Amino acid sequence: MELTTVFGELVERLRQKRPVIHEITNYVTAESCADVALAAGASPVMADEPEEVEDITAGADALVLNLGTISFNKQIAMERAAAVAKKKGIPVVLDPVGVMASKMRLSFALQLLNKGYIDIVRGNYSECNALLTGSAAGHGVDNLEGETEEGVALKVAKDAAKKFNCVFAVTGAVDNISNGKQAVVLNNGHPLLQDITGSGCMTSTLVACCAAVTKDMMVAAALGVVIMGQSAELAANFLEKKDGPGMFKVRLLDCVYHVTTKWNLVNMKPEEKVS
Repeated sequence: MELTTVFGELVERLRQKRPVIHEITNYVTAESCADVALAAGASPVMADEPEEVEDITAGADALVLNLGTISFNKQIAMERAAAVAKKKGIPVVLDPVGVMASKMRLSFALQLLNKGYIDIVRGNYSECNALLTGSAAGHGVDNLEGETEEGVALKVAKDAAKKFNCVFAVTGAVDNISNGKQAVVLNNGHPLLQDITGSGCMTSTLVACCAAVTKDMMVAAALGVVIMGQSAELAANFLEKKDGPGMFKVRLLDCVYHVTTKWNLVNMKPEEKVS
């Protein structure tokens, strides 16, 4: 799979089509997710009222289900939206935030997966491993495992993709993406992504943006992750010594825009002007 060739075509299609991305997401990162969708060329809508989600999803090009601040009403909304998306062939991206920390989250995520509603799962190693094993540990929503041994996350991605018949993107210092038969390992990104709120949620949004303009969910997952990784590298490259995570997050949003309009700017020096 030649991602570099596909990337340009996909981004051009993304900016021409300006797909609608319906996100039933969490209140912690909703604004960041909306901003990153806009920066990438998509049109976000955040609607989680159970009485209207079916109409909103029916008019969307992709659906994101983010479990970050899950509630009973959101579960109803998510299942209704997912059912409409499946019926209409609209791709669904699941961000299983904290499923290793709560039996309720894990049970609901597995319910969505087992009903065949999900096309792509984008989560960290702990989240994806919890889905694969069906076990919740109860230690918060961040990745619990730290650095995993080489090949372990890749195996989780492959096994989970095969088990649930969808694409799994296990993201971290190294990103492992699989559809159960093929796999892509990516090494882009920057450690500062761990120091801001919402980097994973924004990545899931970018994956959905790509899924909205291609039928190949493996390509969509890989390119969404690539956009975030390349943007993070570029953003870090533009930081000054006095800057930290706050400015990095600001730069990150700018760089999603630049990467999706000008591609491959990672090696640009800070003093060079982006025009």
